[in-house]
Amino acid sequence: MRGRRIALGINCAHDASATLCDGGGILASIAEERLNRIKHYCGFPSLAVRAVLDYCGLTIDDVDIVAFSSQFGVLPQHEDSLVVGLDARARVPSAENMAFQPDAADPVGSVERRLGEIWAGFGERHPYARVEEMAELGFFRRHLRHYHVHHHLSHAASAFLLSGLEDACVLTVDGKGDKASATIYRGTPGGALTMLRSSASRDSLGCFYQAVTEALGFVPIDSEYKTMGLAALDAQGEGPNAFDGVVSCRDGVFSAADKWQFRCYNRANPQRRLPNPMNSVVQSLAYGELLQRMTPVVVAGEAQRHFEDNMLAFVRDAMAISGCRSLAAAGGGFLNVKANRRILDTLRPDHFFVFPDAADSGNAAGAALMALQLEGALESPLRLPMPYFGNDFTADRVEHLLMQSSDIEVSPAGPEDIAQALTRGEVIGTFQGRMEAGPRALGNRSVLADPRHASVKDRINGLLKGRDPFVPFAPIVMEEEASRHWAGPTDYRYMTFAVEASQYARETVPAVVHVDGSMRPQVMGERDNPLLHALLGAFRGLTGVGVVLNTSFNRHGLPIVGSPEDALDHLRQGWVDSLWIGPWRVVRGGGATPG
Repeated sequence: MRGRRIALGINCAHDASATLCDGGGILASIAEERLNRIKHYCGFPSLAVRAVLDYCGLTIDDVDIVAFSSQFGVLPQHEDSLVVGLDARARVPSAENMAFQPDAADPVGSVERRLGEIWAGFGERHPYARVEEMAELGFFRRHLRHYHVHHHLSHAASAFLLSGLEDACVLTVDGKGDKASATIYRGTPGGALTMLRSSASRDSLGCFYQAVTEALGFVPIDSEYKTMGLAALDAQGEGPNAFDGVVSCRDGVFSAADKWQFRCYNRANPQRRLPNPMNSVVQSLAYGELLQRMTPVVVAGEAQRHFEDNMLAFVRDAMAISGCRSLAAAGGGFLNVKANRRILDTLRPDHFFVFPDAADSGNAAGAALMALQLEGALESPLRLPMPYFGNDFTADRVEHLLMQSSDIEVSPAGPEDIAQALTRGEVIGTFQGRMEAGPRALGNRSVLADPRHASVKDRINGLLKGRDPFVPFAPIVMEEEASRHWAGPTDYRYMTFAVEASQYARETVPAVVHVDGSMRPQVMGERDNPLLHALLGAFRGLTGVGVVLNTSFNRHGLPIVGSPEDALDHLRQGWVDSLWIGPWRVVRGGGATPG
């Protein structure tokens, strides 16, 4: 047996992903959407599996464990398989856990017939239809052990095992996964997780927010951030709420008054079909009727307050049940930065870590880490570094691409040159180093702009985002400058919390302050990202402001750019003014002018 154990984590749900881990944490993690350009891709992550192995210079022969982030779908082709349920105990699979065997003559068709209308047209993506490909990848080699880790345990593991905490109250909240929607665990030294509470899928708090998002005309399991942004416009504050009693929390368990029902999103919305198999919450129809007597702003505002009230009750219960005041959390519900801020301000936990890849793409990491912990092969505690876990590209590869392109102009550029361009009003796409894991760009695949003028928000929306004006933009803040922009803690590295902007921030960087006075900061120290910190320093030297506006580098509706070709395409389409890629600044040629 080799000294170092390596686990390959696989998430085949929406936001499909692959992650390689060893005893020291995450080695590489990539979402399939960044490679195949299908946002929130749902299915087996073929390209991501190959990409993480290639990046690390490994083959399947170097891997000891393949860990799937679901306790269902155990493949009978492999003898050494273990299931890990909500209780975090490994056991031999039962009939309930086993995958059905598709018809060998028509695997795609039989998958679609068995799984129902939601998978109609998407059957070829499902792992049951990818058994031959898995065999080609070597997934059934005798030296490998398969783990099938419960969806919510995968979330919990991603949070606790990377939190740096030896003892924690561990929380998960999302829409649904493996028949659950929320859990409370106690994490103890050595990385052990003991389940204390769980909530069922049909009682999901996340499904409530999903239903309201769909009722407002947004895409569910994608645009919940729009609902949160719209809610900030609601000035009603406390008072009667149309959603009172819809979801409640008692003793750490959620309960929905009207149990959630589900339908196929694409069948229900044929004019707004999505390129993924997706559920829709039936109750979204009833919530849509509220718009006949309430404005969208009020509906979003009351939904946000109802969500926050329940999250607060849930976490308060969890702290009491676990007897612990340090929190580690994951699941898409914890991407709601306003709720996270309210938890922090109201309950004052000793620590509050939110895994930045909190939605389902992070479950590949969670499953792999949980498997390693059960094998006794994981160091503990581990503290998450900056999550630059994706692929990168050599300077030679980038230079070759740039030199082949006749429609661009290329010049050497360092942080000082890019800071100068920002002061001229340019909207700049950055493609530097390794890609971020998770939904939020943290400087390496970002679009940057000067935050001193609120009008830049409209310009970015016109050029790149094409999105609603109520969706805020975020700041990257020099660590040395953070305390000037809000009061209280400043260790916010991952854009997982909102803060209340100071008067100085409102006056100095209005483009990154939302209408309700909040900001979602990423605090940047020199050790976190030396190149980006140098850019902030250069910008401060020119303007006196150690902050730049940051938004993800993607046209609205597309995934974040995953390759130099994607970045150049965004430049050519006029979606950014210039591109900072490696040591070069690139602009459109042929007489084109920025903007």
